[in-house]
Amino acid sequence: MPVVARCIQTLSGIVAVSQYPLIVLAICCSWHGFVHTQEANATAVSDEPAPPDVAAQVPAGADPPAPENPNQDCMPKIIDQQALTRKIRDINNPLARLPEAEYQKLRRPVATGIQSGAESAADLENLRLVLKQRLFQATDPAFVAEPDNVKNLFNEMDREIRGAGSNAGNAQRTKSYRQKYCDAVLAVAKPLFDNNLDARSIAIQVVKELYINKNAAGLTENHSESMAALVAILQNPEQPDSVKVMATGAIRYVLSNTSVIPQEQDSVSDTIAAELDRPCTEIPYQLLLVDTLFSVTQPRRSTGRRETNVLRTFVKLVDDKERPLEVRCRAAFGIGQGAYDAKVDFDALTWKVANLALQASVMFNQAPGDPAWQQCGVDLFFAYRHIDKTGLAKQPPMLPQGMMNRAAASAPVNESGSLAAFKIAVPLVVNNAKIPQADQVALEAWITANQALQNKPWE
Repeated sequence: MPVVARCIQTLSGIVAVSQYPLIVLAICCSWHGFVHTQEANATAVSDEPAPPDVAAQVPAGADPPAPENPNQDCMPKIIDQQALTRKIRDINNPLARLPEAEYQKLRRPVATGIQSGAESAADLENLRLVLKQRLFQATDPAFVAEPDNVKNLFNEMDREIRGAGSNAGNAQRTKSYRQKYCDAVLAVAKPLFDNNLDARSIAIQVVKELYINKNAAGLTENHSESMAALVAILQNPEQPDSVKVMATGAIRYVLSNTSVIPQEQDSVSDTIAAELDRPCTEIPYQLLLVDTLFSVTQPRRSTGRRETNVLRTFVKLVDDKERPLEVRCRAAFGIGQGAYDAKVDFDALTWKVANLALQASVMFNQAPGDPAWQQCGVDLFFAYRHIDKTGLAKQPPMLPQGMMNRAAASAPVNESGSLAAFKIAVPLVVNNAKIPQADQVALEAWITANQALQNKPWE
């Protein structure tokens, strides 16, 4: 199966510390312009009539992806986001740092103390002063104008983070010192979240690299306070979406590379669900939010009502006919790939995904060949099937992958999968010919015959 390039991969790449981080200076202030606007193409309506109840849901001549809510004018909000990004990009407020002579005097003993785990009050205060000298450079436009400056800053922080407490003497002392070291870095980095766009980008990328220790099982324990700070950026209405994109990428990085406790995963899931509910967000930002939920491994909330964590959000998106089609397709992928447990009933979920596949097929036949269809087809296919043989392993909460493996004994899952995955999704990926009406009618007939599944409880 080919890997289909998507705009969101560009955005995800921006926030990876190893991938030329300074590019964010140019892209973050303009990402809204190239990831959301789509030119209207004149397309002929299919000669073949669509199944009657599906045709009524899709306006004649509609182009992919599905149109946003026509009753909601998003332009003012988009313009506000552009203005907010320009405003913070133009902030010129360099934060005060140590005089150079004093910094040079402290630099070597502080570096030695970081290695040995020196944690007296005086040692930690000197550490904060040196960190301010280094990180506050990011608030100086002249400093960030030189890519090598930013590259060297990241390299220095990377070496220091990995080596902090390495000579502390034993695992307990190392963990204790690393907690204090990470606390110090976060405290110094936080003021950068309110400075210019470059400073916010650099602070986010530094904070996402913080971790406490590697336990006996080989898992890396994340710095909980840093995760909370990244989540707080998404919760802050004063932060533009251009910054939230970077914070979301950082959260995804932490979830994918460290051990995150269930309560923190709950917070991430809740915050992303709230962001997806916020109107007028750009399509690539929505996709990045959905993709981040793939890294949540906690199938249900750890406290309170034991509701599903990520599946509830995926299902809500699939059901939302006002949502852009590519976001709904990506959420369908999440139903087959995200965290779940044995209590989940996939009979009801497969009905929802099959209905989405039918809607997509009708729209596809109105505009085959548009590259946007391929990713939707990939997502719908892998809602039902595994990506590779690893996806067949039975290791909940993430495996096996695909509804046809997660509910292998379910007749509705297998019946709908044979139609939606192979008769609908595959032609979307191939993307060179209309889907035969007979295949649409077969899927529509299955949906109608299984209408009772629509409201069946699934969690």
